[in-house]
Amino acid sequence: MRRISRFNMALMLALAGTTAVSLALPVDGAFAQRTEKKGKKGKDEAPQMELSAEFRNAFSAAQTAFGASDFVTAEAKLNEAAAVAASADEKYLTGKLTLQIGLKKNDEAMQMKGIEQALASGKSTDAEKKTFNSFIGEKALLKNDFARARQYLTAAVEAGQNGPVNLFQLAEAHFGEAIAKSGGRSIDATNAPIAAAGLPYLQRAVEADLAGTKQYSASWAKRGFQIARATKTDSSVFANLLLRADAGKGAWHEVVQAVQADNRNFTSEQNLDAMRLLRMAGGMTSASDYQEYIEAAGAARRPTEVIALIEEGKAAGIITDGNAYFKDALATASGARGEYVATLPESVRDSRGKATATVTLATADALLANKQYAEAEELAGIAVTKGATDKERALMVQAIAQVAQGKYEPARQTLAGVTGVRAPLAKLWTLYIDQKAGAGATAPAA
Repeated sequence: MRRISRFNMALMLALAGTTAVSLALPVDGAFAQRTEKKGKKGKDEAPQMELSAEFRNAFSAAQTAFGASDFVTAEAKLNEAAAVAASADEKYLTGKLTLQIGLKKNDEAMQMKGIEQALASGKSTDAEKKTFNSFIGEKALLKNDFARARQYLTAAVEAGQNGPVNLFQLAEAHFGEAIAKSGGRSIDATNAPIAAAGLPYLQRAVEADLAGTKQYSASWAKRGFQIARATKTDSSVFANLLLRADAGKGAWHEVVQAVQADNRNFTSEQNLDAMRLLRMAGGMTSASDYQEYIEAAGAARRPTEVIALIEEGKAAGIITDGNAYFKDALATASGARGEYVATLPESVRDSRGKATATVTLATADALLANKQYAEAEELAGIAVTKGATDKERALMVQAIAQVAQGKYEPARQTLAGVTGVRAPLAKLWTLYIDQKAGAGATAPAA
């Protein structure tokens, strides 16, 4: 079970900003008095409205009073008409005028009653179905009446009211109901399907907003990413949307950390794959990020990588010279660098020949750490052909080296073969490839 907030402020503003649905759909003052529409000779006449004389008289008086702004008399006469309303046409007209009087009196309960009457009559126009269902659904959502909100917002969307905010509201009705039924702060396994059913609507909302104003895309995509994780639904779609919507680097930090949190059994080698991505994507934002990277890489095991990382952190103003952890790590890496660099050419030569798959893979990783990407790609591939025990690691080393060279399509194919524990990491790297390839940019060196 994951704790998840019902709304954040950005979402609430998005929601509250759309509740002023215009309901001012005019009632024709002569509508109830017309029983037929005369046309040219020989043409079919429009269907007659089914109105009794008793209803017609009361309703006509109500309309006359409404036109004169005598709402007290209008409401009284309308009540007389409602008391004898039997046909669908009569119930529709009663609902429409009830709505209009409610609007003039600023009486939300009366407005709601009129809308429900009009909808229940089955006579509402397509435009009215969209507006009326949206109005009821929005009001219900704001009152946390999620089942009612789902009912009416679904009807609104099915009627064609499918702008980004409308879709977002329908998604939130699903999420809110799941959270409420789960106790108010989390989504449990029993109610996860309700929340998951709202994700396609949110996806459509984000995609539409990205194509338009981009006003809410980032917060909505983040919401979808959180809900997908909470319901154990594939979150890669919303991770991709979040990365598209967030122009900064905060999205990469959130996405990478989420995958790490969902896979706490990662070894240091597996976690290094995640940290290398965070670094390449420009998402290293704190000293703790750098420390986690160094702990995964090992200052003595990958000294050149750690030294370069610390220098980057200092240049970014995140790492200070006075930090004891980084001073010690830099000293360890500096002490190991000489032998590390000196023995690498021999390891490369042996890996192309008689060296075992394990040694070959270790050499490929060392080359990756040393920014010798072409050779790292080559040796990682050789390690695979030699039957490397940790084939998934070899594929990741090869793919990262390919990405660092801007070889996106080969990297995508390599990542497609990664399974097991590293599969979520392969998905993350594929998202990065999608982002970089879509931008037509060359990836920075890892």
